[in-house]
Amino acid sequence: MNTALILIDIQDDFWQPLQALPHLAAFPASVVTLLQAARAKNLTIIHTQAWFRPDRSDWMLFYRPEGRGNVPCIAETAGAQFTEFALPKPGEHIIRKQAFDGFAQTDLERILREHDIQTALIAGLETSICVLFTATSAYLRRILPLVVEDACGDELARHQATMQMYTNLCFKTVTSAQVVHDWDAVTQLAGAFAHKALHTGSQKGAPSSARLRDQR
Repeated sequence: MNTALILIDIQDDFWQPLQALPHLAAFPASVVTLLQAARAKNLTIIHTQAWFRPDRSDWMLFYRPEGRGNVPCIAETAGAQFTEFALPKPGEHIIRKQAFDGFAQTDLERILREHDIQTALIAGLETSICVLFTATSAYLRRILPLVVEDACGDELARHQATMQMYTNLCFKTVTSAQVVHDWDAVTQLAGAFAHKALHTGSQKGAPSSARLRDQR
């Protein structure tokens, strides 16, 4: 199965508030490991980048009326730039976005379809928001999301809650070490996930709550 790596919003405005959290001490190394492995395997690599106009014209609904605190990643500011350990290389795709979902009004799906991608490794910031929205959106497009858990960052309780609630429902999880040292297991997991998703999708009618429980 053709696989891409989608790195979500590893930008200074998102990383700086999290970088002092003890549970994220290994996050930069995990991202570096994941990127190196993806490049060595010649995977399609896509970096999403939150990018908002300073005049608020493209801000999401709840950011707009008075401005909700300090909106991150204003275009051309230092905080909107990619963090040093996750810099794109020439030839890697950059998708600028104005929503939590990396697919919303962007070229992300077009790029994945052009490369015949069936599976996406998804990592980045933050687990409970843009990683979750993008992984779920991939799943709804029948692109199999494998969230690289140790290469995702968020406040600990939010990260853990997202993993607990949505693993095996909207995505599977792997680690950066598995991507490096046990790629066969990663592809087998994707294949098994695909078989289950296709089998469920072949059933007539909308998915019932019982069917959703069966996917967990």
